[in-house]
Amino acid sequence: MPFAIQPRATRRLLGRQEAEDLLSARLPWLLGAMLLWTLAILLRLVWLQVVEHHRYRLRAEQQHTTVIPIPPVRGELRDRRGEPLAISIKVESLFADPRVFYPQYKAGPGEEKTWGDPDRQAAAQVAAKLAPILGQPKKDLIAKLIRKKTFVYLQRHLDPAKADAIRLLALKGVEFQPESRRYYPRGSLAAQIIGFTNIDGVGQLGIEQTYDKQLAGMKGELIAPRDAHGHLLLLQENYSQVPVNGASLQLSIDATIQHIVEDALAKGVQMCHPKTAYAVVVDPQTGEILAMAGTPTFDPNHILPEKFMNRSEADLTPAERDELHQDLEQQADARKVHPVEDVYEPGSTMKIFTVAMALEERKVHLGELINCEEGRWKYNPKIPPITDTHRHGLLTLEQILWYSSNIGAAKIGIRMDPAIRYQYLRKFGFGETTGLNIPGESAGRLLSPDRWTLPTAYTMSYGYGLSVTPLQILMAGCAIANGGKLMQPILVERIYNDRGLLLKEFKPKVRDQVISEETANLMKEVLKGVITEGTGKLAKLDNGVVAFGKTGTSRKLINGQYDPKRHYASFLGFFPADKPQYGVLVMLDDPAGNREGGDVAAPLFKMIGDQILRYRQTAPDPDRKADLQLSLRDWPESDTDEAVVHVERGKVPNVVGLSLKAAIQRVVLVGGVPSVAVTPGPTGVRVTAQSPDPGTPLAQGGVVKLTAGTP
Repeated sequence: MPFAIQPRATRRLLGRQEAEDLLSARLPWLLGAMLLWTLAILLRLVWLQVVEHHRYRLRAEQQHTTVIPIPPVRGELRDRRGEPLAISIKVESLFADPRVFYPQYKAGPGEEKTWGDPDRQAAAQVAAKLAPILGQPKKDLIAKLIRKKTFVYLQRHLDPAKADAIRLLALKGVEFQPESRRYYPRGSLAAQIIGFTNIDGVGQLGIEQTYDKQLAGMKGELIAPRDAHGHLLLLQENYSQVPVNGASLQLSIDATIQHIVEDALAKGVQMCHPKTAYAVVVDPQTGEILAMAGTPTFDPNHILPEKFMNRSEADLTPAERDELHQDLEQQADARKVHPVEDVYEPGSTMKIFTVAMALEERKVHLGELINCEEGRWKYNPKIPPITDTHRHGLLTLEQILWYSSNIGAAKIGIRMDPAIRYQYLRKFGFGETTGLNIPGESAGRLLSPDRWTLPTAYTMSYGYGLSVTPLQILMAGCAIANGGKLMQPILVERIYNDRGLLLKEFKPKVRDQVISEETANLMKEVLKGVITEGTGKLAKLDNGVVAFGKTGTSRKLINGQYDPKRHYASFLGFFPADKPQYGVLVMLDDPAGNREGGDVAAPLFKMIGDQILRYRQTAPDPDRKADLQLSLRDWPESDTDEAVVHVERGKVPNVVGLSLKAAIQRVVLVGGVPSVAVTPGPTGVRVTAQSPDPGTPLAQGGVVKLTAGTP
């Protein structure tokens, strides 16, 4: 048989049969697992890059950037002539990012943060360098540096020298933030009505508080990234919210008149040492407040002693805490706006309004004689009598105001129906706020007639039985000065945005026509005699400028009894008398020596009035000189009852043949100013000629020349 070659058997690559079969069986599973792993990675990438992108981006920003609040620049306060009263100046504040002192710091999901342990040694080194510059204890600074927050102020509103010294140190974790600080260029001038702001720029008193929203603007936010060395890069283009600067306010205050008033009050305090003294100056025609001041006062640039700045009360020693509380108590009275917050029984100044409403209702007339009972009137056997400071018998209506008779005022007041009197008092503004919109303003207290006791109808006539604020009395007096109109007081005239565009203007507003213009003009003539003949002689102004007004002395009610040694002394006056441009109320609380309004308040009115006139360079008009020197005190009675005479306003009346007193009163009633030339004679003086002719149109304040003599 031939030889045959046998084929060789195939060699197994993996050795045994079982191994190769195992690979074939497991390969699909391995490939599937790899596919699943790849898919999981892809899904995870999608989750991180798409679904969780925003959250992780925020976490990265938290780790590498800081959000810094940026306050806007607060609006300015300026007086009526544009002089700055409150401005904002650029300063720097020092802050820290405590995360720098936490090596293990990590930002977790949402607001979750992992801080770990602080590097106290690094914080102590930084604090040791800052403490002598900032004037703060080292331990307090360490506590701030390792506080678990992303932003901590170390000191606000640094002095430039301090900021420069710290900047040279190049400390890690410490940065500067630009801010603005409120500054009051005139110091304590008008501080009580301007107010002040706290360190965060929030208004705390007066205009700063009332108009805080308009002045403050809207805050912004700045996202500050870090450079390679960990320092923040404060770039304006990184604003996440741009700040909007506040609006600026133009006040009605005249800074010069404000200074005049404050200087006069300071001299008044030296003269009679009252508990407090305050004054207000108003334009009676518009209601604009030109000045408002009180003592004691404060400097809004230094609200607290420097030792207490940037320190919490918990950090103070017991002795320092007591010192701080004592300082705050002392400042509480200095920060009080007395003319709108204080309430008191007005006393004799109320007689003005008692007589005015009685004249308006034709219950009395000029020249009428009233028995003042020799200074003591027992109108009811069960009630204490009404008394006067001086004993008088028969007094004319005018003299009752000149000599300030309580008895005479009471007898006039009870002639009126209580309900009508109450309506007039409300129209004069008593019992409600003036609308000035100052924090803490009081409405006073005015009871309705059904709640009056038997004495109330009498005592209210001369200023007891009701309570008012000084500003209420002044605004009511302005209704006498301006022709019978109760004006709403104005403290803010205009509001501008930060680009100087006018946003709002506050124009004069008449709240009510309280009395007729004729009655108001008669009252002005009568009240001149308070200064020329009566209790207000020390209020007489220089250079022949005539004023009119009323003294006031009101006893204080202490433990249910009127204390004869404690009282308010006041003077309410207006000038020039023909058309008043200034209304002034001066008040002293508890002046030493038991001195009355005519003794201490009237001289301060004169001091204020003379300086205002010099400031405004006001001189008497030669054409009105005769009128400025006239008085009704010794003139013969007229043949007619002036209280019921009606003339046509705006036209020259026919006064030829009338007594001089009647002629002058009729010229005043129509809004004119009489200029008189008198030729004395043996009998009664009457008007013999006049210019312009009767019926001629007459502008307000127009001069009517009268020639008088013996017919």
